[in-house]
Amino acid sequence: MGDAKFFNGIGELRIHYGAGYRIYFTKKGDKIIILLCGGDKSTQSSDIQKALSLLEDLKNEIENL
Repeated sequence: MGDAKFFNGIGELRIHYGAGYRIYFTKKGDKIIILLCGGDKSTQSSDIQKALSLLEDLKNEIENL
């Protein structure tokens, strides 16, 4: 299936199938998981940067509620 690791506030779920798919997510507390973006091994670096940017946007939105 795959595995997951966390770094810089995001999780990376690696799916060991096909092109090496990745799903980037974050957690709020221990119950809410928010999908940030996804991709494959060939776009991993840009996908991580996009996920980090989306996470910052999300944090700003939550602070302004």
